[in-house]
Amino acid sequence: MRRVLVAIAAIALTAGAVAWRLHAQPLGLAALARRPPQAFFPAGAPPAPDYASPAAWAAWPGRHSNAELAPAGVTAVDPATAKVDVFFIHPTTYLANEKWNAAFDEPGRALRGVDDGVLANQASVFNSCCRIFAPRYRQATFAAFREESADATGAIDLAYRDVRRAFDYYLAHENNGRPFIIASHSQGSQHALRLLQARIIGTPLQRQLVAAYVIGGFTPVEIEQAGLPICRAARETGCLINWNSVTEAGKAARRQGAQRIWFDGRYESAAGRRIVCVNPLSWEADGSAPASANAGALTPALPGHGALVPGVTGARCEDGLLVVDLAPGMRPRFPDPLAIVGIYHDLDYNLFWLNVRRNAAERADAFLSRQ
Repeated sequence: MRRVLVAIAAIALTAGAVAWRLHAQPLGLAALARRPPQAFFPAGAPPAPDYASPAAWAAWPGRHSNAELAPAGVTAVDPATAKVDVFFIHPTTYLANEKWNAAFDEPGRALRGVDDGVLANQASVFNSCCRIFAPRYRQATFAAFREESADATGAIDLAYRDVRRAFDYYLAHENNGRPFIIASHSQGSQHALRLLQARIIGTPLQRQLVAAYVIGGFTPVEIEQAGLPICRAARETGCLINWNSVTEAGKAARRQGAQRIWFDGRYESAAGRRIVCVNPLSWEADGSAPASANAGALTPALPGHGALVPGVTGARCEDGLLVVDLAPGMRPRFPDPLAIVGIYHDLDYNLFWLNVRRNAAERADAFLSRQ
């Protein structure tokens, strides 16, 4: 039975089926395992988003969204006074596998997963410092991350092209030379890694990059050789941060979930590569920190916002993974369907929410103070 659960976890991780997303979109294992019935072809994809339209953005400064939420005792910055931007790329919320790419405004559970789940639990962490831009895009379906095929590659490429167009729209109409953060999770981090290589590393834009929080993905340490440093201190800027949360028992299952990544101009397997791990409690690469360093984990909620709980878990980087150890009494407050095999991918942001929030503000301040 455990082998079956590990296999399911490996499948789920590649698309990033987070806890509040699964609760919003209950699916049987058969639905998760199947691929779309038709072949991928671009002409059959849903219409492309028009990024000049408000409908194409899940979060945009000055428009109400759950990215503005903050738990009790925490205050969001006024977007009108923020001096740094965040371009946030959401993870997979479409799990039905009826088609290779969801509509950018896919109705029902997929849309609620972004608006009520992702924005509240992940993107909101950056409202401590920044204006938040979160594009909708024709996300690749769950099945596209389970296989290596022309269909899967086509679906992932189409999703990435939307993200790239959204970023280019942001640059052309809103950036005006402002510092920015790239942030993402899961499928979003796969697109972010490609976007960094295609649009930022080695270009004048790199001088505006405060940091890249490419969380819950498989970023190889060779990213430094490509020209983007790994963050090794809390106030370092122009660098990249990544972690993947597991228990000691979940390390093998997480490695089985290693997906293809875009690197050196092509898709390559992340399996067997050294993966970036920056500890979100110490902000050291391959670092370790006790639970006392955890300022506040955010209990997952859908819709709305949860509560902050300090000291939920410590964390240590081990062989490219972030090993956590939630106290038994805390586990019911931080549910994750993958926790049965020792994986907390679902809660990569939630478990360290207040630390990440403070760090984003700290890096933004450090960047601005050096200008």
